[in-house]
Amino acid sequence: MRPLGGAVQRVLRALGLEEDLARADAVEAWTEVAAGIIGADAARTRAIRVEGGTLVVAVPTAQWAAEIRLRERALVGALRARVPGGGVRRIRAVPGDPARRPPDRSGENTSE
Repeated sequence: MRPLGGAVQRVLRALGLEEDLARADAVEAWTEVAAGIIGADAARTRAIRVEGGTLVVAVPTAQWAAEIRLRERALVGALRARVPGGGVRRIRAVPGDPARRPPDRSGENTSE
């Protein structure tokens, strides 16, 4: 019997979703990776998305943006080790409320 994991990988690849899934994994891995390098205060940041090899991270202050720039090499290295197919080559900090989650768009086209 063949492992199910291999079949899932083949299906994802065939559908062109393998890279999208890896980028989503990189976004998910941010919190733990950042905490390992920056410390527990990294919970004040939030990865939003990967755009063309750049992980976009919401930060509460300019000081946080500077901290991420200073540690970018270590953060990228840790992300690439954790999610090799994530494609993260850079990190860009943007102003934002890390506690705020993106809106749920699943019901956008429903009428009331």
